[in-house]
Amino acid sequence: MDVSPVNLNYRTKGICLMAVGNKCSLKCEWKRYTAILKLWGFISIILILPVVCSAAISGQDVIILVNSNSPTSRYIAKLYRQYHPDVPQENALYLADMNDSSGKTATSGDEIITRTKYNQCIAEPLRAFLLDVNYPNRITQIKIIITTAGMPYRIKDTTFGSVVNPHSSNGSTVQNNVQSITAASVESELTCLWYIDYGSNPAGTANRIVNPYQGYRNSSISLFAREFPGTKPMVWNDAMCTVGLPPIMEGEIDYYAWPLMYGTFNRKFNAGDMYFVCRLDGPKMQGQSAIFSVRDMLERAKRASTLSKGINPQKVKVILDDTFSSTLDRNRVYNLRNNVNYWMYDSNVSQPPDATTICTKDDYTESYKAMTGLNPVSGILNIATMPMAWNISVVLDTRANIGTTQEDFADDEYALLYATYGVNGDDSKLKTYLLAGSDAGTKIFKLSNGAVFTSLESFNAVTMFSDPTTSQAKIIDFITIGGSGAIGHIFEPLSDAAIDNQFLFYNMLADNDNDGIADITFIEAAYSAIPYLSWSEVVIGDPLMRICYGPGQEAFSPMLGDINMDGIINIKDARALKEAENGDLYSPDPYYFDLYNDMADFNQDTKINIKDSRILKLFM
Repeated sequence: MDVSPVNLNYRTKGICLMAVGNKCSLKCEWKRYTAILKLWGFISIILILPVVCSAAISGQDVIILVNSNSPTSRYIAKLYRQYHPDVPQENALYLADMNDSSGKTATSGDEIITRTKYNQCIAEPLRAFLLDVNYPNRITQIKIIITTAGMPYRIKDTTFGSVVNPHSSNGSTVQNNVQSITAASVESELTCLWYIDYGSNPAGTANRIVNPYQGYRNSSISLFAREFPGTKPMVWNDAMCTVGLPPIMEGEIDYYAWPLMYGTFNRKFNAGDMYFVCRLDGPKMQGQSAIFSVRDMLERAKRASTLSKGINPQKVKVILDDTFSSTLDRNRVYNLRNNVNYWMYDSNVSQPPDATTICTKDDYTESYKAMTGLNPVSGILNIATMPMAWNISVVLDTRANIGTTQEDFADDEYALLYATYGVNGDDSKLKTYLLAGSDAGTKIFKLSNGAVFTSLESFNAVTMFSDPTTSQAKIIDFITIGGSGAIGHIFEPLSDAAIDNQFLFYNMLADNDNDGIADITFIEAAYSAIPYLSWSEVVIGDPLMRICYGPGQEAFSPMLGDINMDGIINIKDARALKEAENGDLYSPDPYYFDLYNDMADFNQDTKINIKDSRILKLFM
């Protein structure tokens, strides 16, 4: 594993493939690629076999989507390749004709995109990009799509305007019309790129699709066959019910009002047909750029993923802050029968397996049991270890009317994974609980590198801006206090879409081969825990983060003036500042944009100039 310092002066060369131009040319181009798809759909029956690969996913499997109108988005694409140089430079797709949601004048309204614009500006160019005849292996190679700050990420509903509003959502509208909702996060919609609204065949937009990867343990996405789109007949599923008539199911939609007695079977849509989509974004005030918080997030992920640093299993905690007065964590897993706890990938079993009856469970309790092998005791702070993760401490707080905080642990102990009911719990949390969660008014926990967060709060991802008022805590608040990743909801998800921490936490940490590296990546763990696709969820963080067990350290906090992040401020930093002189993130001139280095921008005004030189002299 590469443990060398990040080269801050790394510059990508060449021109990335761009999908830009006017709408007419875009439509013409898309027609050409549609024809190619149909042709390939015929000849690939003979020439293309399913691709099955047991290797771990890597940068070769990644595509980065870039808003060409957003300097922030363009810079983050370059930044990500500093941390993952194995991502091919031609795997950056530049998209046109979208608002910049992380620009100087951006507001939370710029985070919203219409369904028409999503199709024209994101989905269609991406399909064409994946089918580029100059890269014939791309369509079966790519498994991960990264979206970047500056891109919109909330798709507005085509009928119900109150589902997706600037930094808000009407939960009643969703619950009363769940069968008709067309809103989705951009990220969740892209998971089903070839199967949602692709000529409305096999599924239209008014669906939420059961995630065929949910419920798997220690099963990398590389194990699942990835076939060329259109080469197999798509049968969504039949529905089975043990009581009364089975519900009518479009795609793999769950009709929320039906009882929890039925499952699904005969499905063709499997994990190899989907993409794992992750967003590189983070907290910023309105009108500011997200590049600084994304840099910090990527640096923390890198350190958590490096064996010489990693996380110290003796110093970190997994925290499940339960609330026994509520059943919001009574999760459904449509891929599992009611007597099955998880699936391991098996090439001899149809994927996904049939589930004639649905599995339901108390997620927080089952998470604790899955990691420790123990049954928790009600009313106490349960603490045990996870043997298959180097005996990391797992905490299940079943105390009534009390929430877990740093005060429950030693000063040199850190939270690694944290799940909570948030403001929906029994401990009277305020919506600022992450930022000021203890009696002393300090952040709720000290976080280790690699820390990840989920909460049972419907509106925790309705904006990536820090300043708009929202009704619940924000996942970006967790990034603000030192987090490395999170999963949230961009509108009311309904309780059956709650993130399944049993799979997220186990898969993020388990090291069954005992090599000091978790068996699968953050993005694989995240999607093993998400019940639905084409719905409200968004994952933020470095998708390739993979927990390593090592000496550990407190989460990365940049030292002002330390441009090359070597822990000292000296002549090397002065030289780096000189190299970045006159760099300007918002310059229309590519030369000055390319000069820009966020680590040399001490006052974060997006320009490198005399002001930064004066600040550096204070520390030299």
